[in-house]
Amino acid sequence: MGLDEYRRKRDFTRTREPRGAASQRAPDAPGQFVVQQHAARRMHYDFRLELDGVLKSWAVPKGPSLVPGDRRMAVETEDHPLDYATFEGVIPKGEYGGGTVVVWDRGTWHPIGDPHAGLAAGKLDFELAGEKLRGAWHMVRLAPRSEDRGKTSWLLMKRSDAHARPATAGSITAAAPRSVLSGRTLEEVARDADRVWSSTTGERDAPAIPRPGDPSAVPGARRAALPRRIAPQLATLADAAPDGDEWLHEIKFDGYRLLCRLEEGEAQLVTRAGNDWTDRFPGLARAVAALPVESALFDGEAVVLDAHGRSDFQQMQGALGQDRPDLVLYAFDLLWLDGWDLREAPLVERKRLLRWLLARAPDRSPLRYSDHVRGRGPDFHAEACRNHLEGIVAKRADAPYRSLRTRAWLKVKCSRRQEFAVVGFTDPAGSRVGFGALLLGAKDAEGRLRYCGRVGTGFDDKTLASLHAALAGDEIAKPPVVGAPRARGLHWVTPRLVAEVSFTEWTRDGVIRHPSFLGLRADKRPDEVTIEVADPPPPAAAPVIRAEVAGVRLSNPDRVYWPELGITKSELAQYYERVADRMLPGIAERPLTLRRCPEGWEGECFYQKHATESVPASVPRVDIEPGKEPYTMVRDLASLVALVQIATLEFHVWGARADRLDRPDILVFDLDPDAAVPWRRLADTALVLRAFLGELGLVPFVRGTGGKGLHVVVPIERRATWDEAKRFTHAVALALVREAPRHFTAQLSKARRAGKIFIDYLRNDAEATAIASYSTRSRAGAPVAMPLFWEELGAAEGPPQWSLREAPARLNDADPWAEFDASRRLLSRATLRRLGVE
Repeated sequence: MGLDEYRRKRDFTRTREPRGAASQRAPDAPGQFVVQQHAARRMHYDFRLELDGVLKSWAVPKGPSLVPGDRRMAVETEDHPLDYATFEGVIPKGEYGGGTVVVWDRGTWHPIGDPHAGLAAGKLDFELAGEKLRGAWHMVRLAPRSEDRGKTSWLLMKRSDAHARPATAGSITAAAPRSVLSGRTLEEVARDADRVWSSTTGERDAPAIPRPGDPSAVPGARRAALPRRIAPQLATLADAAPDGDEWLHEIKFDGYRLLCRLEEGEAQLVTRAGNDWTDRFPGLARAVAALPVESALFDGEAVVLDAHGRSDFQQMQGALGQDRPDLVLYAFDLLWLDGWDLREAPLVERKRLLRWLLARAPDRSPLRYSDHVRGRGPDFHAEACRNHLEGIVAKRADAPYRSLRTRAWLKVKCSRRQEFAVVGFTDPAGSRVGFGALLLGAKDAEGRLRYCGRVGTGFDDKTLASLHAALAGDEIAKPPVVGAPRARGLHWVTPRLVAEVSFTEWTRDGVIRHPSFLGLRADKRPDEVTIEVADPPPPAAAPVIRAEVAGVRLSNPDRVYWPELGITKSELAQYYERVADRMLPGIAERPLTLRRCPEGWEGECFYQKHATESVPASVPRVDIEPGKEPYTMVRDLASLVALVQIATLEFHVWGARADRLDRPDILVFDLDPDAAVPWRRLADTALVLRAFLGELGLVPFVRGTGGKGLHVVVPIERRATWDEAKRFTHAVALALVREAPRHFTAQLSKARRAGKIFIDYLRNDAEATAIASYSTRSRAGAPVAMPLFWEELGAAEGPPQWSLREAPARLNDADPWAEFDASRRLLSRATLRRLGVE
């Protein structure tokens, strides 16, 4: 087809739109591919493959799918010039193809067989190496039909391989909507309209965009010889993940950091301390040497993967010097490529080139690309922790590479862990061999080696014996640390070893609590180890202040309710706008008790049951007792926001609906632990209660309260009285107490709750309330009461917590309470009799 059809549709006597000269590249150079999302008369995705100096093009209405077997219609369109591949902007209305265009994906493509023969035969097989689309693909031409109106239709399909995804993973176009060039969405490009492609004006001053695999075209790249050694960039510890699209977020791996150097077919792997460990990772070195480039330098981490695909540092100890299939290297930055120094280029450009490089690695290479997500840092961190990963690393997308510790890279851990110098050991007790515990130290802010505590768990007998043998010859008379304890059985040593230790927190005395030994760090020296203190995350972009939400005018919309986060009345109202579809079924048409905090959660707050004159007239009322003021309730989003307008920070809801107040349809068990009760016991208690209620024929659900407790919530049919509901839940609580009186109590008295879990059944009475699902809490951090899957109790390492800003991300997942209404059961007389309730 060439560019004839492209030119036929454009009048070049009136337009400066380029005719598009066909261009040729070296025969062995890979061609580029591009997928452009195009909001024209109908939304579609333009799929383009470079061949014979032009872009062969198809319009794919539903976009590509990573699910094998998904057949996506692809209508063949005219060839486009190569310079069209980098266009992202707006084609004015009325022009041919008018609408907004973003570069949704791009990379290189590799035909399997002769592409010309494949196109002629109507069967084209190829591989893609893009940022979103990778692996093997297949296109087949359909027989012509009358309804095709002369157009040629194909089917685009993903082959089954390691890059395919199951149908349950969802749509790739929905999951990754942003441009790979600018990081913008289609809507953001339409709003900015900074580039325009017009058939009457053409496109002027278009920014240069690098072609895939070409380091010379990357902004900031410069010609330079490959250095022998450089120091790696280091991340600063932070206590929370930053938000905003200016950040890329990667998984934090648990292995050995390596700088991988390739020159003239010879690979060298160097640790962060500058040690040559090529001989310790022979398989990785061979994989680096096999990359089809002349020279490269990239940064990554060698890890051993467990059965769940997670990096496991303890298994890594036995992997040094071995070729193992579970030993891989995740590369996350590219510093040099074929004579070009890329360190001044933006990170996002370096990673784009790194993906291209690793896509050209031989099959079954142990070199992996460390992928990232853009923005939504708190959500990504929460998901990493739920999957028992070490944490995440947040990196500025626009930042250069610097050989020092910077705040452009932030590490946010799921549990506290760090390296410590081994400064001594204690005598073993009982049947233990070797030693009892390792004594630990690290440099403080003044550079002094300070005592940090001891670790006595995480060792097997082999490790105990080998470590004791290594330490015995290094004993010294005086402690090498400041702040050393005085006690018998302590043996001090010259610091030579570095241990990695996990722990729960630092005490006020500067000692770690609940430590566990993870392994030795042969790649680090004792004098490099410092006490790590987390910095707060950089501030996120301020949320938009809206004075009207759901048709409700907000007075003082910028009034701050959570000052530590800067959360305003407007942001609170917008939160409820986002979660309303999930929240309203559990709160609508029920009497409410409000907790109002006009000056924010730290100011004076009060509970309000009755709908006084302070409650807007638009808010529905429900009569509870004749002659008394009615209660408030909500019916829709507007009435919910109207209560936000009067500073309602918590919604507490009845267990009965307004149309039948004497018949509850919800039972709530509030599991309230004493401060000394560990999370695991609380979670196990909820699971025991679930099993107990299940044996009675009921279907319980679980909710995080936004605090330290859990609610077990049971939907029932509206037949039991309040008296029966209360006596039933009281009997269940007493049954648990009888089973484990040392662990549970059903008495409200604080004095009787020390070290126990209070099984609070008192929520099940007329006019009693419980916090509503998705309601915020008037506490630090703006926590939210969140419905949970039961499985989350087993996976969590502490009470599952979501803040107002994190909670909306749950809406992307399945609803844990989707079957709540369908699970209502009768609280029958037989069930009541089984517990002695008559």
